[in-house]
Order: sequence, then structure tokens, then C-alpha cells
Amino acid sequence: MEKQCVAVFSGGSDLVERLRKSCSDFDFDRDEDSRVAVVDRLAASDSMADAPRFLSRILLGADSEPRLQGVVRRTGDLLLDRDYFLEHAPEMLSFACELAASRVAAEELSAELELLHEMQQLMRLGDSAVVSEKIVRHVLSLAGAKRGRLLLHDPKVERYVVSFSTESPEADSSEFLPGVDADGLQTALSAPGAFALYPREGNHRQLIVPLQVGEDMIGVLIALFDGDESVDMQAAQRAVIYVRRVSGALGNIYQLTRSRDLAMRDDLTKAFNRRFFESYLDEESERSRRYGTIFTVIFLDLDDLKRVNNRHGHLTGSRMLQEVARRILDAVRGIDKVVRFGGDEFCIILPQTDQHQSFAVAERVRRAIAEEPFRLENDLSIAISASFGIATYPLHAVTKEELISAADAAMYRVKSTTKNAIEIAADPPTLVEKKQMTL
Repeated sequence: MEKQCVAVFSGGSDLVERLRKSCSDFDFDRDEDSRVAVVDRLAASDSMADAPRFLSRILLGADSEPRLQGVVRRTGDLLLDRDYFLEHAPEMLSFACELAASRVAAEELSAELELLHEMQQLMRLGDSAVVSEKIVRHVLSLAGAKRGRLLLHDPKVERYVVSFSTESPEADSSEFLPGVDADGLQTALSAPGAFALYPREGNHRQLIVPLQVGEDMIGVLIALFDGDESVDMQAAQRAVIYVRRVSGALGNIYQLTRSRDLAMRDDLTKAFNRRFFESYLDEESERSRRYGTIFTVIFLDLDDLKRVNNRHGHLTGSRMLQEVARRILDAVRGIDKVVRFGGDEFCIILPQTDQHQSFAVAERVRRAIAEEPFRLENDLSIAISASFGIATYPLHAVTKEELISAADAAMYRVKSTTKNAIEIAADPPTLVEKKQMTL
């Protein structure tokens, strides 16, 4: 049986020697693992006597000393006459150790209940973005880090995307695991605790925690430490344990969110469908009104798809639509929403993006579609282009209907003239101009 360690604080040398003779089941060295301390009246001013790591303390006084000078009594302390304690030291030490163990068990139970309550709250939220933020912030608090992010696997693009980050959003790099060190991830996956601090030395270190549900890695959580930040490995391990416990809840929410996501997608192209468009545009409009932000929509219509259908058949036309949607998705950021608006018309919704930034996105999409023919079969390559219209809320419109109309009108001006080009919606008339038009 392993000896239990007890720290002894005494101004004299006799106390430890007497305890060693009468209590062979205990170790009386001052060890960091000690949960129990014996504080002699001669050592009442010793700073270690009040260390919070001791869950139970035996405070030794005398009949004439009901309290030890300078020691504040706490829950778990036993105030005993010194002579009485020495006569019954094995029993008193065993009792103090059991009391400390009870406190540990109570704290663990409390932590379990708190975690269970948090998991129930996470499950009720049902929003992976909100859940991701709560998990990341709690992990950073536990690990003592200031920065971090959570990446989740996105089946629609077959890679991992940032679900929440404490840092400013960066341009989507289209990397499979953006910002995650590949060697560090492999180290974490093969480590006994399934996490890694990588590299162990350096100016910027990552605490890498893969999130696994069964055999599937649904995400990776990263806590970032700068060179001047010390890393407490025990705190890091507590953070990892927390991630392990909540990964199931996150996995359920993730799967539920993906199921809802698939229900809002077009069967042919896997872009979002018109049902999603109506709902999301309402949300984005409300968000912009509330926080004073902007967003932009890009409407694009394929040029002469009817000619492709007439010449090669509707099956070829459908395959063309699938390939066009894939190129559009590859050309935009992860936060942008690509919608099949109907037929051969698509819409891209760009949050917090003005018309000039959106023009650059539209140009990137235009080139992705037009610059390289679509190879649909070994002996069949078809070139196609698209016409684009851009409108920004609230610059060009203040209602959803007006915004759609403005972008659609700009697109059709291109389609009826040059094709394969981009046009920004005309600025709405001023109040003076409106009055002049009514005269």
C-alpha cells in the first residue's frame, strides 16, 4: 500500500521524528502531492501553512491556546491539543486524509454536475456557431491561453473550416486544415492523451486537440500560446478532458446542423436552394439593420445554356450546372453563401462586404467559369460564360425585394449587351431626384 504524504510545519525538530516513529503508514516529507498538513504552534507564521493546496490541516495548539496565532481556520481544519494529537497521531492523520479525500470527491462530483449542466445547455442551443464559441472560450480559460479557434469538418467542401476564432477572420485559404501544423496534428493523434503541445519550444506554440466521435475526426481545437506565455500542462490536460467530454454534444449538434444544411440545398448542384435564400437574406438584412453593417448580393446568369441544352441535351446541361456550381464554391470564401436561385441563375451572398470588394469576388468567379472550358466527357469540352449583377445593402436598397431587383436589373443589363461581364447596380435616386421625377 502506497504511503500517504503529509506535510509538517514545525519550528522544532522533534515533531517529525515522533510522527515517523508512531506513524509508519505515512510519509512526512514536504511533497507537492500532499493534501494534508500538520501545523505546529511554533510554525504558525510559516507561509506554507496557509497554502491552498492543503485540503485538510491539523492545527496543533495547547489547552491554553484555543487558536494559533496568524493562522486563519478554514473548512477541513482540525484544531487539536498538541499532546492529544501525538498520542492519537495515526487515527487523527487517517481521519484528516479521509476528510481530504472526501473534499476531492465532492469537488469532482461538483465538476461533473457542472459539466453535465453545461452539456445540457449546449444541446439545447442547437447552433454549432454558438456552441463552438462557448467551447473555445471555456477551453482557453482552463488552459490559460488568450487565443484559439475551432475547426469543424464541412462535408460540402470536403475540408475543415473555422467554426469560431477569437482572432479577426482571415481570408479563406482553401487549405484542408487552415492554420493547423500537420506534424503537430499527427503527434496529437498518436499521443496517449490524444493532444499535443507543438512545438514544445518556440515563439508560437499550439495546444492541438483533435475532436473525435467514434472513428471520425469532426474537428480540431487549437489554443495558441505566444513565447512569453507559460504553459501549465496540468491546466492543459484539464482543458483536454473538458473537450473530450463535450465532443459528443458538439458531434450531435454538428450532425443535426449538417442534416438541416442538406435539407436547404439544391439536389442537383449542392448549392443552397431558394428556401434557404429567403430565410438567410431575412436574417442578414435584420443583422445589418441592427448592427449597422453591410452585405452584398451577386446575381449571375449563365450565358447561352439553352444552346448547350439544345445541342447536347438536358443531361449535359445538368452536368454543366453541377460543374459551374463547383467552380463558384471553389472561388468564394467559406462565409459566403452560394444559392441556386432557379434554372441557370445563381446568387452569392457576401456578409460584411461592400460593392467594390464584391466586384473582386465576382471577377474571380467570372474567370473561374469562363477561362477554362468544361470537360464533361473525354471527347466533349464546352466553354460557357456568365453575366453578373451586384447590389449592396443598404447602399442600393433597404428591403430584400429592392435588393434582389437591383442586382437582377444590373445582371440583365450585362446579359442584354456584352455578356461575360460584371455591373454594379445604379445608386438609388436622392430625395431631390425623386421629387423632380414626380413633378
